[in-house]
Amino acid sequence: MRKYKYTKETLDVALEGLKTDDIGQRKKYMSFVSMASRSELYGSTCDTLGVQAWFLSAENREKFIRGLYDETEEKLLWEYLLVLYMVCRRYIDHGSFPDDFRNSAACLEFKQRAYEVAKDYSIHSSAMVRQISGSIIGHMGDNNVWDIFCNVMLKKRDPCTINYITMGIEEYCTQMKNDEEQIFGGRMTEKQRADIINSLQTISQKSSNNSVKAKCLSCIEELNK
Repeated sequence: MRKYKYTKETLDVALEGLKTDDIGQRKKYMSFVSMASRSELYGSTCDTLGVQAWFLSAENREKFIRGLYDETEEKLLWEYLLVLYMVCRRYIDHGSFPDDFRNSAACLEFKQRAYEVAKDYSIHSSAMVRQISGSIIGHMGDNNVWDIFCNVMLKKRDPCTINYITMGIEEYCTQMKNDEEQIFGGRMTEKQRADIINSLQTISQKSSNNSVKAKCLSCIEELNK
């Protein structure tokens, strides 16, 4: 039998480890859970269906969310929310899973709880926490994400933040072009579209990072089509 790195058993250990007062240990265990949420589906390191069941367990979900609400360290909060985002994207809404599964009670309940948590943290004092909260909200089709992203771009313009924001914009543009039923961030209002373009233009002009500039200019081009 193949020995996987990410399994129900190893995730149980990590979830328990998140309760420690030692921030270094919390970061280590959070890194493990976060990597499990982003691990290659059906790859060599992840027992995909077992890990999927672990994340969707109501007991594990609520323990994880309680840990999130207890956390005060900014980067760890971002990681907690990133896990919720990635589980929704990769273990629920990924195209390899059938509609019946995505519409199951366990999946719908997970997404609802993720959305509720993201709404709570969308007004957090940390711009990076607001960004990842916005990404979750956008994944659920809520167009408040565009106002959140504009607000974040006033304060935070590092490559990681801009990567997640432009990823959402690219997803929106592709889904709109393909006339898909589910659209990241719902449909932008004209004001939101103008505000997003203005924010991207400002960053492209001020950033010294060529990757950030390129991502912003590419999104502006797509939004102007």
